[in-house]
Amino acid sequence: MSLFAYEAVNARGRREKGEIEADTERTARQLLKSRQLVIRKLSGVEKASENSLKKRSKGLNGNETTTFLQQLSTLTAAGMPLVETLGSIAEGMERRQARHVVAAVRQQVLEGGSLASALRSQGLEEVVCNMVAAGEETGQLEAVASRLAELLEHRQQMEQELLSATLYPAIILGFGLIVMLFLLAVVVPQIVTVFERTGGNLPQLTKIVIALSAFLRDYGFLLLGGVALGVFGYITAMRSESIRFKRDLLLLQMPGISSLLAKIETARFGHTLGMLLTGGVPTLSAMHIANQSFTLLPMRKVGEFAREQLREGGSLAEALKSGGYIPLMAIRLISVGEQSGTLDAMLIRVAENYEREASRNMKRLLTILEPALVMFMAVMVGALALAILLPIVEMNELVR
Repeated sequence: MSLFAYEAVNARGRREKGEIEADTERTARQLLKSRQLVIRKLSGVEKASENSLKKRSKGLNGNETTTFLQQLSTLTAAGMPLVETLGSIAEGMERRQARHVVAAVRQQVLEGGSLASALRSQGLEEVVCNMVAAGEETGQLEAVASRLAELLEHRQQMEQELLSATLYPAIILGFGLIVMLFLLAVVVPQIVTVFERTGGNLPQLTKIVIALSAFLRDYGFLLLGGVALGVFGYITAMRSESIRFKRDLLLLQMPGISSLLAKIETARFGHTLGMLLTGGVPTLSAMHIANQSFTLLPMRKVGEFAREQLREGGSLAEALKSGGYIPLMAIRLISVGEQSGTLDAMLIRVAENYEREASRNMKRLLTILEPALVMFMAVMVGALALAILLPIVEMNELVR
């Protein structure tokens, strides 16, 4: 499928410019005429190289990848040839870069390449490429694409729940801090001039607020620069694997949070490994890919150790148990799956169970965190308002 740039006049007499993808120039003209456009200029756009296209498009985002896999499964199951399926999917993509990516995948398949290698060249996730490769080898591409779409939907749902659990408290905290900074930087200095004229002894709370206001006025930019420098330093430090390992280890030792993180990681790992095994990917290769789904490095290290134990003929359940991070119930269910020969189905069941548990725990944590944050900000803003009002009340008493 080639890319053509056009200039045309629409039914309202207005000029339009854009790009359209078609197999030939004649097909492009027919498509433009079907849109009731009068073509003034039509020319082919030089095809970008594979590397530059990959760099420009940066692959597909999560929603686009899910949509791509769902449509691939549906159209392939309906008997449509793969090249026509990819062309139809490319036309349905809303984002221009996404259309370029799918069109590039179609072109590589049309030239004799495999779908998996074409997807890998466009920067899609390794788990997607490996499962598609397994589907092509076994002739079950539509089933593999459907399971992949379900896997990505589960992952996106968990990410949305995590975002929802942290976004609202962050908004409350951020808004409260903005209000306090505004009062300290704008309101308090104006009140201070009135206090200085009247003289007298100020309440201790008011003195503390005035000192804090003066500190923000004098060193506010330095403080802001220090915060920015701290954020930059943290991002830079997280590039070191050893520092990230220590941070993740600390998170896995924090009470309350550690169990929630372990359940989320276990659910992600179980879904990925279960889907790969169901799709026919060899166990060691599936373990290598599934280990990348661990975002916490200590748990990823346990997964790598488990893969080595499997290579030597050991048990997956026993190897995962040695790390101490995977929940005990998940270990037992995985052991049952190994003994019964239904490891793939058991892993998916484990993932679904811990997804539900993680969702309940996040909602419970959010229920406790929201009123606690509201109460904290109310106390802080109330103390600030009280520090301003107390001297005013004393001045009114003196006037009387």
